[in-house]
This record gives sequence, structure tokens and C-alpha cells, in this order.
Amino acid sequence: MDEQERENQFVEKIRGFLDESTESLNPKIRLRLQESRTQALKAVEKRHAWFLSFPQWITVGGLATATTAILIFFFWLNVPSLEAPTKQVEDFEIITSKEQIDFYQDLEFFRWLAAKENET
Repeated sequence: MDEQERENQFVEKIRGFLDESTESLNPKIRLRLQESRTQALKAVEKRHAWFLSFPQWITVGGLATATTAILIFFFWLNVPSLEAPTKQVEDFEIITSKEQIDFYQDLEFFRWLAAKENET
């Protein structure tokens, strides 16, 4: 006799014992137990909402898909612009040059000095 057969016999013995014990109960108590069982079965049927009746992996997969779609949409709308940081050519030259910044801070002075030399 394998384990499955022993388990089936055990279940049948328990079922028989429980059936005998319920038959020996007071009819009023038996009726109340049947009503309680019926109400419990109806409550189990009503308890599940439509979105909980799906298997758990479908619900988790749906949430993961929705999260991924939101992230893709967010990053798609926030694509960095390919414009230059400045639109004036002079400023662009300052940004890309390797010369010291002090030269550009005094640039107006050098322009004034050059203009004075050209006047004389």
C-alpha cells in the first residue's frame, strides 16, 4: 500500500467520523451549521473582486508593465535638447577655448585699449 492510498483511507475515516458525529447532533444545531456553511460559501464567492480573481503572476506582471510604460513615457518626454549651451558665437568661443578666464574677464579693457591705440 503506497502513501496515496493510506492518505485516502485516512481521509475517508475522518469523513465518516465527522458524518456520524453530525448525525447525532440536535436537529436545530445541525440546521444552524448547514446555514452557516451556506453563508460561508456564499461569502467566499462574493469576496473576490474582479482584479483579484486573476492569478497573482498576471497582476504582478500588469503592474510591472504599467510601471515600465510610465517610466518610458517620462524619459521620452524629458529627452535632453541637442541645442548648444549658448547661441552667440563669441560666448561659444569663450566656453571652448583653453585660455585663462582672466583674459575674458578683462576683455572689455583690452578692447578699449585697442580702440585707444587705433585713435592715435
